[in-house]
Amino acid sequence: MEKPKEKKITWAKWVVRTLAISASTLAVVAFLKGEYEAGAPLILAWLAIVVAEKRMFKTLSLKEEDPTS
Repeated sequence: MEKPKEKKITWAKWVVRTLAISASTLAVVAFLKGEYEAGAPLILAWLAIVVAEKRMFKTLSLKEEDPTS
């Protein structure tokens, strides 16, 4: 019986996730203050970070599961 693999959080994953959380928090604060000129780019940055994170770590997880490489 195989042991289940433990998911390890890497330094890169932690940094990207921290950037995403910071951008989304700052965007919400900017919109609550009524600073729409600052909030809109922060929302776009947050979306870009989330999409990049999904793509970046999706390919890493596929490489880890592939026993031939």
